[in-house]
Amino acid sequence: MDEITLAADGLLIRRNGTQEADPLCALGARVTLAQGYTLRSFVKMLVLHPLLTRLNPFAKNLAEGLEGWPGSGCAPAGLERLELSKTVEIIGHPAPPRLEIYHALRGVAAGGQDIEIKPYPVETLLDVPVVLGPLKHVVFGDRMDEFRFQTVCNLFEFQEGIGWQLAFHGAPVECALRR
Repeated sequence: MDEITLAADGLLIRRNGTQEADPLCALGARVTLAQGYTLRSFVKMLVLHPLLTRLNPFAKNLAEGLEGWPGSGCAPAGLERLELSKTVEIIGHPAPPRLEIYHALRGVAAGGQDIEIKPYPVETLLDVPVVLGPLKHVVFGDRMDEFRFQTVCNLFEFQEGIGWQLAFHGAPVECALRR
């Protein structure tokens, strides 16, 4: 499998150390994250490769937002990292049996506890490190026999997984319900 490193400055780096200028050529490549990769790195990738913003309806807003967001210091206290994990679930009931594969972006504290990140606006999470979390394999809903593996994802899955999850963060003030 081809491999692409996502650099902290938003660049896509091939295994031989060259920069990939065409992100479409790398969509199927296995992702590795460079040292210092953060959510800001992800948004910079979208800015540098605007073609990627066409893959997810929320990505364009992320890329456009970077210019107006603070340049540093965007990490909530107590949040150590963001983990993008993948779940492969075999479901048998209700019929018909099916296989579902989905991603989740979760916050993790220094002690390993989950932190709900949906209430945080994206711009407050920009400097939080991003890592690939575990892959979970769930068979017929039995979480007792849940298997955990190292997550492997390609650039498309990575971009889509993070983009989709961030679409639900920090609703605009205009959308808030008032009494």
